[in-house]
Amino acid sequence: MTSKKLEKIIRDDGEFLFQNYGRLPVCFVRGKGAYLYDQDGKRYIDLFCGIAVTNFGHMHQAITKRMRQQIDSIVHSSNWFYNQEQIQAAKVLSELTFPGKTLFVNSGAEANEAAIKLVRRYGLTLSRNRYKIISFNESFHGRTFGSMSATAQKKIHDGFGPIVPGFIHLPFNDINAVRREIKRNRDIAGVFIELVQGEGGIRLTDRDYLKELFSLCNKNHIVTVIDEVQTGMGRTGRPFAYQYYGVIPDVITLAKGLAGGLPIGAVHAKSYLAEVFDKGRHGSTFGGNHVSCAAAAAALGEMKKKSFFANIQSVSDYIFAELSRLKEKYPIIREVRGMGLHIGVELTKPGLDIVKKALTRGLIINCTSENVIRIMPPLTIPLSVVKEGMKVFTRIIEEEGDA
Repeated sequence: MTSKKLEKIIRDDGEFLFQNYGRLPVCFVRGKGAYLYDQDGKRYIDLFCGIAVTNFGHMHQAITKRMRQQIDSIVHSSNWFYNQEQIQAAKVLSELTFPGKTLFVNSGAEANEAAIKLVRRYGLTLSRNRYKIISFNESFHGRTFGSMSATAQKKIHDGFGPIVPGFIHLPFNDINAVRREIKRNRDIAGVFIELVQGEGGIRLTDRDYLKELFSLCNKNHIVTVIDEVQTGMGRTGRPFAYQYYGVIPDVITLAKGLAGGLPIGAVHAKSYLAEVFDKGRHGSTFGGNHVSCAAAAAALGEMKKKSFFANIQSVSDYIFAELSRLKEKYPIIREVRGMGLHIGVELTKPGLDIVKKALTRGLIINCTSENVIRIMPPLTIPLSVVKEGMKVFTRIIEEEGDA
């Protein structure tokens, strides 16, 4: 039953805001650790993390302390001047990834947009028409025009007219399709890939496929870009998903969990690429602001703790074991897949009703690709809280399975 307080919030939302989101009937007003609290004080277990944003939980002590310190000092000065917080965050990022340089922006879409420009500009230094980019079916790279055009999903393009030219969409995990395209097309400048397709239904890149893809790109001087917007910051059980695969990309793009909840995005690239973004080639008014970068430096610092990844491993093992048990018992679960705490449960029916039912019982999960339940808890979540949440999910699957 909807409270009067929530009814007013919903009315005001309809009157004053664009209605481009299919909101669920709750308004969160407070968070702590793995819990969220709504307008009426009801507590929820958060197994969604704001789409893999609050990776360190809500109001993480070290990160929020650093935010407060920075707010009390300076918030914004513009990129016309040096910025110590940017340098601090970029230094730790290089330590956790590969030597290179970082450009800070405000979101994942902006990071991918900047990476598209970077790849095109580099390609055009090699050849007059070398600006085309390969991406893969069911990918998601953002909703700005460039990142939307890289996204190989028709539903994202529909209703906006012609997309940006120069993008080639190929089947996912099909190395022969890539090989044929590279052989016939000498104008390819780069390849964009997600190692776990989050919005595409938690679909994993095959390890051998990726190694062959990188080999082809290296032989043909094609820039490799891994979109780590959703998989980065420890989500898959390592600092970044590419570290499972035995490859080092030319570029990674980041956002979501990078600043523990504050808006930020980043392009981290090998230095030879950074050189083509000379003065005036790209910029952002708010990108790399002092507060977001201070939070990012703190969040990246948390990833250096051994206990951080030990917790991800133990929680991931527990969730996968529970989901495997449910799959064996209830045919409604078609497949369980994922990596670390980036988990998808493919159902034999649409999953939105299950998401809604879970919400009424104080559990936050998500559905993507119509029938894939997405489970992405805070990476710091205690095992005891996960068990509490999985009990709720188990009861719902039992009910759906017996229906």
